[in-house]
Amino acid sequence: DYLEDIDSVEILSIGKSLELIKDLGNADRVAESYSLNGFMGSHAIGHTRMATESDVDIRSAHPYWAYPFKDIAVVHNGQLTNYWSMRRQLERLGHRFTSNCDSEMIAVYVADKLNKGMELEEVLHQSIEELDGVFTYLVATEDALGVAKDCMAAKPLVLMETDDLIAMASEEIAIVSAVGKEIDSYDPYESTVKVWKKN
Repeated sequence: DYLEDIDSVEILSIGKSLELIKDLGNADRVAESYSLNGFMGSHAIGHTRMATESDVDIRSAHPYWAYPFKDIAVVHNGQLTNYWSMRRQLERLGHRFTSNCDSEMIAVYVADKLNKGMELEEVLHQSIEELDGVFTYLVATEDALGVAKDCMAAKPLVLMETDDLIAMASEEIAIVSAVGKEIDSYDPYESTVKVWKKN
């Protein structure tokens, strides 16, 4: 038996460098409940979503981590049409899943490739070729933040880069709200991969 197979037990993440907080409800309430306004760190990802294809529960909430890999988190906007075939490939390699969400499969896919020695940027480029569907996803690891956008670029991504800050969102208003001022931003084109490493 595995710990996560016990009713009412949820393992949200393991690791030393990333802390995953998953909850349901309004983003302001979640931020207050977990004191996120006082967050200190080099990088963070967050996600609020309208569940269209998965359950509304903690297990299906973002960000996703990749069981049993440490220090990886993924948030994703989109749908993968080859989810089940990719999941079966990963299960044949011995990976287990805690949900039926394609976002978790992306996390496991990326973690598997990183665990095999690939660099994050290489993994993200390969994912654009191997994952089928429309998607934009962000990955946080211990020392990097990366984003991949599929070849159709159907899912929005607004990106702001300055010397001091990198911010991404589905809508510019989210970044403006976070930084408290008007910004210069852009929407990356199709098949875009970007990776930022912690100094």
